[in-house]
Amino acid sequence: MTRTELTHWWSLARARYATVDARTLGLFRIYFGLLLLANLYDRLGGINFVSFYTNEGLLPNHYALFLPPAPGYWSLLLTLSSPTESGLGLLVVAMVYGLYLLGWQTRLMQVLALVCIESVNNRFILIQHGGNVVVNILAVWTVFLPLGERFSVDSVLRSLQAHPEATALEVGARAYRANLPTAHVGLAYFGVLFNFAAIYFFNALHKSGPSWRDGTAVHWTLWQNKLATGLAGLLRLHEPGFLSPAMTWGTLVMEWSLPLLVLWPVWQRLTRPTAAAVIWALHLGIAALMTLGPFSYGMMGCGVLLLQPSSLDWLGAQLQRLSRPATVRLLAGDDRQLLFARLVARVDLFDRLTFVAGERFEVTRGGQSLTGAPAVAAIARALPLGVCFAWVLAVPFFAEVSMAALRAKAWALRGIERWPRPPPTLPVFALVSRATRVVLPAMVLAAVISQLLMESWGVPPSLKPATRPEWMTAIVEYLTIPQGWSMFAPEPPHDETRLVVDATLVDGSHLDVLTGQPPDFEPERHGPWGFDQHWCEVQARMPNWRHHWRNFREYLMRRPRLEGRPDGQQVVSLEVWAVTVAAPAPGSTTPTQTGKRRLFGSGDPL
Repeated sequence: MTRTELTHWWSLARARYATVDARTLGLFRIYFGLLLLANLYDRLGGINFVSFYTNEGLLPNHYALFLPPAPGYWSLLLTLSSPTESGLGLLVVAMVYGLYLLGWQTRLMQVLALVCIESVNNRFILIQHGGNVVVNILAVWTVFLPLGERFSVDSVLRSLQAHPEATALEVGARAYRANLPTAHVGLAYFGVLFNFAAIYFFNALHKSGPSWRDGTAVHWTLWQNKLATGLAGLLRLHEPGFLSPAMTWGTLVMEWSLPLLVLWPVWQRLTRPTAAAVIWALHLGIAALMTLGPFSYGMMGCGVLLLQPSSLDWLGAQLQRLSRPATVRLLAGDDRQLLFARLVARVDLFDRLTFVAGERFEVTRGGQSLTGAPAVAAIARALPLGVCFAWVLAVPFFAEVSMAALRAKAWALRGIERWPRPPPTLPVFALVSRATRVVLPAMVLAAVISQLLMESWGVPPSLKPATRPEWMTAIVEYLTIPQGWSMFAPEPPHDETRLVVDATLVDGSHLDVLTGQPPDFEPERHGPWGFDQHWCEVQARMPNWRHHWRNFREYLMRRPRLEGRPDGQQVVSLEVWAVTVAAPAPGSTTPTQTGKRRLFGSGDPL
């Protein structure tokens, strides 16, 4: 092969597998930032904050530090003990996620967000599950990608500095768009595509059990009371004969097709948007039927990363229909109005606003002239999705707050053109930066491939590496990105375990302190059980975590106090039981109890 041919194929590979639209990265940052905030809120709801992130909970930090529950175990939150300390630490985490979402100092926030994600997940790693790992994988790969080039505070500030428009006419010309980044080329983009293609491939490969062949897998899954949502609970009671086979085999078709659709080298304008649509359809369906934490929504993040320029253009055209055009008149010589117009112009992605000079600040829309808060509301309706928040400006209180915020923003940004700009990067640092964008992703990719081969039992033994460098193991362990993908494989479980706590209170009553209800020793009759993902994992794993039973018992004894119950409802003694429930066979709706085992009591030596 000649040098010219090598150059051609290399350029083709870069274009097909390592190039991503800057708008796609910006949209992913917004999506992922919202996911991080939602997942953090979910983790802290109800009793979860105290249970999982403080020394009052199931895993005190001193116990975790002196008996690490996993190789490469670490978390900055392990330095915090009391609810006050942990609450402040998690508030900092929320602030980092918020700044990441907005795209302020994005490169720094990407690194800090990765540290925060790992710290939050690892503080109570005993409930680690595939959803957490998917979030880790997204954070690790995208830390190498420029997520702040578009749709970010950083991009707006850079544009304001680079293009100091002086008149309404210059604002309307939008000359800054000529310098907006359009695409990024990097190995990390290929890495994230490959990793998610591998997730689907090995999940499909490992689904080799009889229920996946005969079409009953979804039936068994619907009867997992820990995971089943209310919709699944309703659906399984009225399950037509065709439902489980259609959904079972449909899932296999989707999972087998997705690696091809993601990595297919040609027709990517068609294959990748199709892959994104399949991913969203598959995981919205899974999320509707099963409580899997951030798993489905993390996988949908891969769908966002698959958006192609043509897809974004089409999406923009649909959003443009929702916005209403308007003319904005600016008072000549008013610096605050000019700066406001410059900010708005950079958010007006579809050029729905026309800027002209006038005798006062005024917005004309549909022949109607508006000033003050109504004028700002009209501007908001012209922006992408502005109709969703423009109503706020119609409420007097919120209108006043919004106008004050806009004035404060204009005051804070005054003289932005005179702000010091970053010094030019020295050649040596530019060389190091380029090497980092290649070398570090290459190291992560090598570690991921080796982990896939080692953990996947569908891989022939001859392909499994017998040894590997320690740095590969360190990458997988310290970043918590294991690669054993076998969800409901080879078979979905046909039974499950429910913990029942029979606590005797001071007033003589009996209470299951995990549910706040009387102990239920017939849980098979009362599903779905309504646990969130974290307690699903505790329920499933605690019977086999004998070395954590003492901590668990102490937590159960103080749980009524943590919930603020009166003295008469504090625990005097308790017993913890594991009740095993078998799902009904296809065609039946009656689960059965198959066993009940006492794990420990308040007086047992542990």
